[in-house]
Amino acid sequence: MKDPTIDDSARATAPPTRHNSVTDALRSLQKVSPWGTHTRSGHTAAASGVLRGWLSISRATLGELQPAIERMTINRILRLAFSTMLLASFSFLLACKGDAPAAAASQKKGGRPPAVVQLAPVEQGSFDVSIRVVGRLIAVSSAELFARADGPITAVHAGSGDRVRKGQLLATIDPADAQQRVAQVRAALRMAEATRSQRESLLAVARAQANRAESLFGQNLLSQSDLDNAQAELASAQSQLELARAQVEQARANLNASTLSLEQTRIVAPFDGFIGTRHLDRGAHATTNRPVFSIVDISTIRTTVAIPAANAVHVRIGQSAAVTADVLPGRTFQGTVSRVSSVFDPQTNTVEAEIEVPNPEGVLKPGMFGSVAIAYRTTPTALMVPQSAVLQNESEQWLFVAAKSAEGTTVRRVTVRTLQSADRALQKVAVEPLEGALAPGDPVVVLGHESLSDGARVMEGRQ
Repeated sequence: MKDPTIDDSARATAPPTRHNSVTDALRSLQKVSPWGTHTRSGHTAAASGVLRGWLSISRATLGELQPAIERMTINRILRLAFSTMLLASFSFLLACKGDAPAAAASQKKGGRPPAVVQLAPVEQGSFDVSIRVVGRLIAVSSAELFARADGPITAVHAGSGDRVRKGQLLATIDPADAQQRVAQVRAALRMAEATRSQRESLLAVARAQANRAESLFGQNLLSQSDLDNAQAELASAQSQLELARAQVEQARANLNASTLSLEQTRIVAPFDGFIGTRHLDRGAHATTNRPVFSIVDISTIRTTVAIPAANAVHVRIGQSAAVTADVLPGRTFQGTVSRVSSVFDPQTNTVEAEIEVPNPEGVLKPGMFGSVAIAYRTTPTALMVPQSAVLQNESEQWLFVAAKSAEGTTVRRVTVRTLQSADRALQKVAVEPLEGALAPGDPVVVLGHESLSDGARVMEGRQ
């Protein structure tokens, strides 16, 4: 169809050689179109052809292009330029895509550089296998000291953190009322004792008169009624004496009670230990339902731990245990299993065990968290590796063993199970291989193994 925008006279006078040179250049671009019959391996050559086509157009002089441009409308020029650019872009992209499989194949053949790692040999030696659990430390004895009498505190003799001995006076509650009651009861006791002495004298007189009446009655010198009167007075004197003695006992009991009330104004330590907290100060009003001191005995520390059911069979009373605390790095305290419960907790599937640890220096404090290791087996030929060699997730543990070959040094993945030790300072961990071989002297990766996989190439870096 003839383009109406081009004049017939212009078409007749246009030099055919110039028009053909532009047309040939454009056709050279169309021949390298991505919709042609090129294979994927030839896309790079196609992209080069596109560039050569553009260069051929650029070599045409402005004089050669100007007649052709004058015969075209602006819209046709833009459509032609846009189509040409689109063809060039697709050719270039497909050329790049065609090179991608070759790059991937090159990477699979070892194109990726080896990872830099650090290695350490597997060692073999004796290893104490243990159960490690965590528990809170508590005092072997602790108590809250309440006042046993109401009243203001007149003196305080100990404060928080003080070391105290059994029976030591810690505080005093105003004893004035108790002292007055003791004085009154003591006076009553003296009166009862005096009455008892009087009744004892009257009993002696009545007994003598009764004996005399019996003698006279035997001689027919005294009537029966007089004898009966003498014996009745003797019985009465005996009753009066028993009453006086009972009053003395009552007075003594009252004195003991009053003395105890007086003693209750003194707050003393029930055992050797330390004052944990002093709740009241001098001048405060003490009552029988309010604690004044808390005292703890930390000469021995206890901790209660939960032993998993799988390890409960290894724990026995009298077994040694090593206790460490994070706040006391480098120190280990030896203790003993003092109690093992015979009932499992169905919710946690654990059994409760109690550990006692001598603490003569008072270094361990109640409230600390302690790590308890109970050794139950010694493995003389355990395989040991640095702790940093073992990687783990929620389901398994593994490490990488390096091996040299003709292609270089590669690693293989070995699934292992770690064994716990009672010695927290030990920087190595014993392992048992579950999948894969592991032998003494095998070099294992201890650094740089986070992104490794089975068969990866590695090279050992400097320490």
